[in-house]
Amino acid sequence: MNGLTKYKKVVLLGMDGLDPQMLSRLMSEGKLPHFSKLSRTGSFAPLATSNPAQSPVAWASIATGNNPGYHGIFDFIGRRVSDYMPELTIMKVNPKNMFGKRELMFLPVMHGDSFWDIASSKDIPSVVLKWPVTFQPKQNKAKLYAGLGVPDIKGGLGKYSYYTTRDIPAGEEGIEKIIRVTVKNERISTYISGPRVAKLGSREEAKADMAVKILPDASGAELEVSGKKIILKRGSWSKWVEVQFKVGIMKNASGIVKFFLNGVNPYFEMYMSAVQVNPKDPAFVITSPDDYIQGLAKDLGLFYTLGMSEDTKALEEGRIDEEAFIGMCDEIISEQEEMLWSEFGKFKDGLFAFAFFTTDRIQHIFWAAIDREHPLYNEEYAQKHSRVIDDYYIRMDSILGKMMERLDDDTAFMAFSDHGFSTFRRVVHINSWLAENGFMVLKQKVSSADKEGGPLFQNVDWKNTKAFSVGFGSIYLNLKGREREGIVPPPEAGSLMKDIAEKILKLADPKDGRLAVKSAYMGSEIYSGPRAFDAPDIVLGFNEGFRASWQTAIGGAPAVIFDDNLKKWSGDHIVDHSIVPGIILTNFQINNASPGLMDIAPTVLEILGIEHAGMEGKSLI
Repeated sequence: MNGLTKYKKVVLLGMDGLDPQMLSRLMSEGKLPHFSKLSRTGSFAPLATSNPAQSPVAWASIATGNNPGYHGIFDFIGRRVSDYMPELTIMKVNPKNMFGKRELMFLPVMHGDSFWDIASSKDIPSVVLKWPVTFQPKQNKAKLYAGLGVPDIKGGLGKYSYYTTRDIPAGEEGIEKIIRVTVKNERISTYISGPRVAKLGSREEAKADMAVKILPDASGAELEVSGKKIILKRGSWSKWVEVQFKVGIMKNASGIVKFFLNGVNPYFEMYMSAVQVNPKDPAFVITSPDDYIQGLAKDLGLFYTLGMSEDTKALEEGRIDEEAFIGMCDEIISEQEEMLWSEFGKFKDGLFAFAFFTTDRIQHIFWAAIDREHPLYNEEYAQKHSRVIDDYYIRMDSILGKMMERLDDDTAFMAFSDHGFSTFRRVVHINSWLAENGFMVLKQKVSSADKEGGPLFQNVDWKNTKAFSVGFGSIYLNLKGREREGIVPPPEAGSLMKDIAEKILKLADPKDGRLAVKSAYMGSEIYSGPRAFDAPDIVLGFNEGFRASWQTAIGGAPAVIFDDNLKKWSGDHIVDHSIVPGIILTNFQINNASPGLMDIAPTVLEILGIEHAGMEGKSLI
């Protein structure tokens, strides 16, 4: 296939969030024998990540070999130019799908060509599984199963339901997910919400009936859903349950759910996962070819299809505990590993790529167990959970070892992560800072009781606002001729950005005097390509321990600038990209001591003997 190298095949194994310092420590302790062996026999190096260091940005750059100005993904959340509103960048509904055709429900979010698009166009067999920001998948010769960005059956990013007889306080976080139920004669009649359907000029959620019978010894419950019964034991995860929703005349939509029963006495309390796409009968297209997902289901049975399957919100909102969350994560990795070996067993030639993501979620949630300076740290919690992150690195080492055993001498192998990890101790409300420094004007003073700070910019006076923040560190100018009510003349944009950057670099935390922001990058200087016009005007790189707030991400401006991070989401990587490089290990010697993630795509194509002149990254071989 290629005369330039000895390799005829390429295998990629992505492991989201693996950190070089964590990896090196565990290797030195002898706990990662397969990572250690690969580092000795091939190459091991930190891998420069994207700017910003966010998973969708990074994985799109890995796929295309180019910066965000080419592929068009700059943040988890962007802004809608027409009205300033925040919008997800990892999923895009097709507004022109007037007749609800399943194959036209969504639009691709990543622009440009990926390395597998290019390889498959040259008739090189290409299999890519669980790759982020590939939803909705292009339909070409590659076999692709989309990862991060795949929604639930309702078209959202995954919202659980919680069935309970308990009274939930009106202001409790996550109350919108509560379904209040009543027990009569040890039975409960309730429902599962499904996709929205048109009814008499309006759109309502389709519902599937669900019956629950409390077992006589209160050890569990019997559930009946869509004509099937299952026994659910207290403190255990159920198997997958298929749910059918009537969405039209002679038309059904199929989903799958899992349950976790917290208890039946004195209160009935049961978690249900988001209703996910049934891989046996997908409500919309999540693979290329369209029926590839059904082939996977035929081989493997039912499995998580939601792009971000690990339900961190349910844990944070107290609907499941840490042990249940770990159980969920274990199941997700087990399902994905089964898929990996099943599909890799069919791989004979060309390109094969697989990505794992649970390692990222685990570090987000359990970092407070290993950081003594985190506001949530306590000894009891640390005693119980400080090994969880290490355990998942060890799990990845086991998978790596099994893969290495299956590789032959004709195969080039790259194991990598998209970014590393750090602590998240303090939140920074960027819009609050902009308001305090006169760059944003609010209609009224924000009450300290308003913890969200008027989300969706509801308190912003656009006619007097020069800049605003949306997403996790993106600042935009309210530019005349671009934004709906823009007031900043384009000739003044440069001096305004310089003013904002100089001042925010001096932003000090009143708690200890530490500077919150390490770098402020001008979008026009760090991005290039056909989509660069969509870039933020300024990209903030935070110092270790700081991160833009959840309120900032959706346009809120609370009364203060800094807060302690008291959420279980205690670790993060959305700091300055220089702080959180990923890792790369190969079974060949690389030619660059400081590789970057954009180098992966051209390396793949170089090995396969394919031209890659249009890529910013450079081949490592």
